Amino acid sequence: MIDEKILSGLRGREVVLFVADRDEISQDEVPFPVVYTGMGKMRMFSGLVRWYESSGRSGRPTVLNIGSAGSARYPIGEILNCTSFVNGGSELIYDKIELPGEGCSIFSGDYFMSTQTFSPEQVKALSAQYDLFDMEAYAAAEFCRLYGLPFLCFKAVSDNLDGSLKDWRSILAKIRVQFTGLLNNL
Repeated sequence: MIDEKILSGLRGREVVLFVADRDEISQDEVPFPVVYTGMGKMRMFSGLVRWYESSGRSGRPTVLNIGSAGSARYPIGEILNCTSFVNGGSELIYDKIELPGEGCSIFSGDYFMSTQTFSPEQVKALSAQYDLFDMEAYAAAEFCRLYGLPFLCFKAVSDNLDGSLKDWRSILAKIRVQFTGLLNNL
């Protein structure tokens, strides 16, 4: 669950949401601008660059990356604040960004983390090290680090890394409702 202190820190601030998939949130349902980037680290980073270059902003809006993530530790539907971002490539070589405060670790890989894309042993070993798995958060954290922008990342658990992503779209519909409620209460 996300600490109320973090949420209250967003109240009254300029916030821009960065989301990989349109099914995760709708611009019409939240009080902040939404930028859809597509899935993957390159698409997220490129989306942030396009937004930054076209925004002509002199201020420093808070970049808020929201979306889905897999986890072997948390139940499906739980929304978590991420503060530790690990870049994991196909060779499982890591770079890491740490934000201050309490939160979860998130491993951003090039593929959905599951026993269909990695060996069960790899999934078990990585799950012992990291709380969440996605494909975009590290890129957003890196962009904000490079450009000196405030950054937050909220991820909702969409699967438990067991190899079954069959209900992902229906789970996204439920997550969308949760994110919409959370963001409209800021």
